Amino acid sequence: MKCSTSLLLIFLYLTALAELSWSLKCYSDHAGPNSAGGVEECDDNGVCSSSRIVFREEGVLRTAASRHCLSRTPDRTFGSEWPWCHEEWAGGDEGGMEVFTCYCRDDLCNENTFLLPKFNEWISVTRARLKSGTSHPLDIVINIATVVVGGFFLLIVLSQIWKLIKGKKTEKEDDEDTEENEEEEKHEKAE
Repeated sequence: MKCSTSLLLIFLYLTALAELSWSLKCYSDHAGPNSAGGVEECDDNGVCSSSRIVFREEGVLRTAASRHCLSRTPDRTFGSEWPWCHEEWAGGDEGGMEVFTCYCRDDLCNENTFLLPKFNEWISVTRARLKSGTSHPLDIVINIATVVVGGFFLLIVLSQIWKLIKGKKTEKEDDEDTEENEEEEKHEKAE
């Protein structure tokens, strides 16, 4: 009995130790971007992420960094290898914000030096584009779509106003025509 209890305790200890070693650990910014975070353990199938964010605040371009453990990631292309990266854009006031996130799946792989040359290149290109005033392609598409839809509704309103004006002129002409026809009929009857 004592032997089986000891074996059971050893088995439980090894299982708990294995469970701890199987979960992925990532650096994480618990308090938000640019904060000194800690280490967090990911859920099953979680991956580590490291992001750089470029945004405009009160007219000034700013950059932020964020690191987390994520359970869901955007779809990646077939055959892409680890680590892989994904770019996102979120529209909003002052031109929105651009986010570049890279994912990895090794313990503590999202350290501050993780893909640093790639992040620095993306940041410099994005900041240069935003400083030059060139909008994000999605921003351009949204602006064009807005102008097209606004123009369409303006065209509908103008066509309705035109029909109303034209309709009143037609009614006046019809009234004049009927008055002339009535006068001609009176003259014919009088003769």
